[in-house]
Amino acid sequence: MDGRTPAAGPVRTRFRVLGPVEILRDGNALGPTTAQLRCVLALLLLDLGRAVTAERLIAALWPAGPPASALNTVRVYVTRLRRLLAGDPAVALATVGRGWRLDCDPAQVDLYRFRDLVSRARRGEAPGTGPLLDEALRLWRGPALADIAGDEWREGLRTGLEEERLAALEDRLAHDIAAGAARDVVPELAALVAGHPVRERPAQLLMAALGDSGRTAEALALYRKTRRFLVDELGVEPGPGLQREHRRLLGRSREEAARLDRPVPHQLPADIAGFTGRAEELARLDRGAGPVAVVTGIPGSGKTTLAVHWAHRAAGDFPDGNLWADLRGFDPAGRALDPGVVLGVFLDALGVPPAQVPASAEARSALYRSLLAERRMLVVLDNARDEDQVRPLLPGTDACRVLITARTSLAGLVARHGLRPVALDVLGRGDARDLLAERIGARRADAEPEAVARIIDQCARLPLALAVVAARAAGIPGAPLDALADELEAGTAPLDGFAFADDSSMDLRSAFACSYRALSPAAARTFRLLGLHWGPDFTAEAAAALTGEPPAAARLALGELVRLGLAGEFRTGRFRLHDLLAAYAAELAAAEDGEAARRDAVERLLDRLLRSADTAAAAITPFPLADDGDHVSGAALAAPERRERAAAWFESERAVLLGAVEEAFKQEFHTHAWQLARSLETYLRRQNAAAEREAVHRTALRAAERANSVHGLASAHLGLGMVQSNHGDKAEARKHLEQALAHFGTAGDWNGQADTCLVLCVLDGAAGDFAATLEHAVRGLELYARAGNTAGRVRALNNIGFCHARLGDPAAARDHCLAALDLAVGIGDTIGEANVLDSLGTIEAQLGEYARAVEHLSRAVELGSEAGERNFTAAALTSLGETHAAAGQMGEARTAWQRAAVILDELGHPGAAAVRARLAGS
Repeated sequence: MDGRTPAAGPVRTRFRVLGPVEILRDGNALGPTTAQLRCVLALLLLDLGRAVTAERLIAALWPAGPPASALNTVRVYVTRLRRLLAGDPAVALATVGRGWRLDCDPAQVDLYRFRDLVSRARRGEAPGTGPLLDEALRLWRGPALADIAGDEWREGLRTGLEEERLAALEDRLAHDIAAGAARDVVPELAALVAGHPVRERPAQLLMAALGDSGRTAEALALYRKTRRFLVDELGVEPGPGLQREHRRLLGRSREEAARLDRPVPHQLPADIAGFTGRAEELARLDRGAGPVAVVTGIPGSGKTTLAVHWAHRAAGDFPDGNLWADLRGFDPAGRALDPGVVLGVFLDALGVPPAQVPASAEARSALYRSLLAERRMLVVLDNARDEDQVRPLLPGTDACRVLITARTSLAGLVARHGLRPVALDVLGRGDARDLLAERIGARRADAEPEAVARIIDQCARLPLALAVVAARAAGIPGAPLDALADELEAGTAPLDGFAFADDSSMDLRSAFACSYRALSPAAARTFRLLGLHWGPDFTAEAAAALTGEPPAAARLALGELVRLGLAGEFRTGRFRLHDLLAAYAAELAAAEDGEAARRDAVERLLDRLLRSADTAAAAITPFPLADDGDHVSGAALAAPERRERAAAWFESERAVLLGAVEEAFKQEFHTHAWQLARSLETYLRRQNAAAEREAVHRTALRAAERANSVHGLASAHLGLGMVQSNHGDKAEARKHLEQALAHFGTAGDWNGQADTCLVLCVLDGAAGDFAATLEHAVRGLELYARAGNTAGRVRALNNIGFCHARLGDPAAARDHCLAALDLAVGIGDTIGEANVLDSLGTIEAQLGEYARAVEHLSRAVELGSEAGERNFTAAALTSLGETHAAAGQMGEARTAWQRAAVILDELGHPGAAAVRARLAGS
């Protein structure tokens, strides 16, 4: 979230977390008004631009354990926040999977503005360190997150934020002392020392301020007092900063210290000019507890760049100097440095004469640890291969700090030292743009914002890719960026645009190849075939399908890919490849695996996806899918058969399944394409995903036409007819449904014909032609009976009852619905039961039997909610509200309508406006 603070502009909404949590619009406070809402907002703001899962929100709101209604309550909170944020197009609160993401300019949030100002101050930018730090500290209005729910969660975050505030305050006080205002800051420093007796830097600064104010005796007395406290209370001696200040006050100047008979090495490479972004990662390294820190990430993610930049920032905290080594763990030449060789270089830098350097690596490591025990140094170990290479290079005491970069996870080292690795992801869009602007010039980037956005997309926000493209652009300063973006988009080999012939360190293929060459043969094959996967992420079962290996073998291979930074496990059991790594994998597959092998891999994956989708669809569909006789081979993925878990499986695999329909058609697996579309129908309908439903059914229709499949044509036309009946052109819907009827008739599929008849019921019912609706329902009942489909008979009888109610025959309506209810209960069809109860409720309300109507509708709501039928549940709640209103029970009516509106809002359903209109008029 770091980046230059923009000049004041037309931004209307501001967010504040450095104190009470607030939303401001044009200077006026909008809320939130409850501690729970403030907690949800704070979590979204602290992860600005990233998805926050429902589970995380629930854990923060109810640390002692959530109630059964926790998820619905969180959805209500998110809906309320959306209302508060409505009206500002620069702010968006989006639903992302099982969570939500808040997007806005970081400058609208006081925390990110504070961090930006502090970062600029530390870089010495205009208008100067002092004014920038003063402006940053003025943003604090009290303890951060002062008024949110969740004490345990809040205190954990507040500690880290308070640490940032104190560090900035100390920087400002140090600047004031250096600027000659030592006397002025003594009172403030004295209060800071009293309030934070464990922090050494305030005591060091107060000693400096007292000494510079002519009060040396008081400064020395403060050192003695501080040392006694640290020794007595904590069992530690003062750190090097306090000791240096003590020596200075005793007359040991820095020049005298430099003449001491031991070298102070400074081996860090030059810092990166114009470093941008990575504010959160830098802050974590600044805060890092313990002597060892590890930075991990995929090739090209900027590990070395971050390490060099942070090391230069921190170098002043290590008076005895710094050591640096490129361990060449993943070097294009394939030669990792032996730790014994590195120790020889380090011992030489520490002043050990060559004749006294031991011969064995073990002896060198022991001498190295002994020398560092007397020093406070920074050691940076770049590009480590594994724990064995790093372990001999670690100091033996906590006085030194070690920063390691690695593509591998260094799991043993991490576990032994209790570390939390700083894992680098791709850059945020803002940081990616800042990197390009810094390298090619802000004016040039500002002149072609669309081209810059396209370049960022093609680079997939990978720092090395952005740096390569920026170097190319900088080399031809007169060329339009639009032409460079066109070139990157048009390339048949996506990695060609990121090649540097004369510098392998700036070549993406070379960077990726160093890790690929380290893979076992099984993991290498898995990596290549994963390049054929079209989805944004995948499971071990999917990898097993591509390779044809057992899932256990696939999991081992994926573990190897994760350890070497070629894949990431972003959520338990789900993995992803970075876009450019996926392109590299696909290149390797094309070069090393034959066309037949690649096609077999895709077919195996499609087989498993289809089997899994059929299993999950059967779990959430109240009636069986037609057996069309066109079967595919292969085992299913881990799709559960229980309704709730099946719906969750669809949600997690949604993007993969949608892509599978297109990929199957593209690669001429036409049966897979139309059957996958059919299996997706119920899930997508429940999600109110009209555009996605239409897209997959149109692809299914093209696939069925290519395959000349009567069942496929019938299924695709039925799917398009259902979508158009609910959301589109009614005339086109009727054409598709009539074609579906004809194809199902040709195939002799009674269930398919009956399903189509019931969709025609919906179409004619919406037009008010209940005579035609009744005719379709009766025909559907006959067909379902012929097919022996009891669940279908429930739906048809219910439709017949509904039609009789609309035609003014409530007795016949009730009889048919009661018959449907008996059948539904008998076969355990809860969704059918819910639909019938909804109809009975409407019938009883027409007859003035409001108590019975409420009973039926309430049970329908309960069953629909349990089944995950959110569209149905919202409609039943709306009917329940109307029934309460007709009975004069306006409080209960409003409650039902409010629940319906929340569901419809979450679905993005256009019917939400009508329900809110009812609420407004009640």
